Amino acid sequence: MNTGKISESIYKRSVYKTIHTTGYQGNDTMDGAGLGADCAILAFDDAKLVTAQAMANGKDVLVGARALHHAVNHLAAFGYTEAKVTVSVLVPEELREIKLRNMLEKLVEQAKAVGAEIANTEVHVLPGLAKMVVNCTASELLAGSQDSCETKAKPGQDLIMTKWIGLEGTVALVGEKLTQLQTRYPLQLLEQAADFERFLSVIPEAATAIKSGATAMHVVREGGVFGALWEFAQRSGVGLVVDLKRIPVKQETIEVCEFFDINPYELLSGGSLLIAADNGMDIVAALQQQGIAAAIIGKTNDGNDRVVINGEEKRFLEPAKHDEFYSEKIK
Repeated sequence: MNTGKISESIYKRSVYKTIHTTGYQGNDTMDGAGLGADCAILAFDDAKLVTAQAMANGKDVLVGARALHHAVNHLAAFGYTEAKVTVSVLVPEELREIKLRNMLEKLVEQAKAVGAEIANTEVHVLPGLAKMVVNCTASELLAGSQDSCETKAKPGQDLIMTKWIGLEGTVALVGEKLTQLQTRYPLQLLEQAADFERFLSVIPEAATAIKSGATAMHVVREGGVFGALWEFAQRSGVGLVVDLKRIPVKQETIEVCEFFDINPYELLSGGSLLIAADNGMDIVAALQQQGIAAAIIGKTNDGNDRVVINGEEKRFLEPAKHDEFYSEKIK
């Protein structure tokens, strides 16, 4: 199997089918995790437990923070903005203690920034690993029957994207490959790219979008914006048409992707959120008033095709095969 998130076909036949056919899912699960949704909601008589998990791997100091943000971002996309987080870390035998400490310091710093509490942390040294692997599980217990945001888009809605594609991938690549990148680019540009870490949380835009009429949201991450668009449409049972030229991207991301000859539209894009709504312009205006970049990039429809248009060219989206972050081109 390819490195990174497994393909949709493998997930369906060997994960989803196994869990839901031979496994156990109790009646308390009102919205279970599945393809394109890494968040589950368990309902009890007088409370809800919302939980989501995410994994990140890499040699960069932000690998733990990236996993934490993604787990917490999933809760935010369902309308929940507080979380307790458990952290599991696997590290290579040759990793120095100072690098582990620096990574965890960054994780704690980012947790404080988004109001997430680290409830438990485990660290294991594992032979054969080339990079650190961090898994974060974020949970929130809610009293009463607080409603969550819908998880499915509807035909005829605007598709809004916040911030820019490739933010997480750019941060991770600069963190891992700074010396290589400095052979072509000035340090100032690379420092600006590394600063994208401040955009990795989607909690602010998720809260604003819900108040402004969003009906569904989807976190963009592995497989990039192309993968997220496919997952969002597949989970919702809708088609879509997106204008490639409307998808926002930072110049620093373009430069980093050109260095490694990888596609920015298929690169780790944690920090960006897809929003479906009837009133796209109102939501964009509300986000911009909060200082959050956002753009309408397309529209959903009642068809089956997921199409990206670039001038006269037309591309039909398919399930993501891999993320460019794991490309063999990145040495």
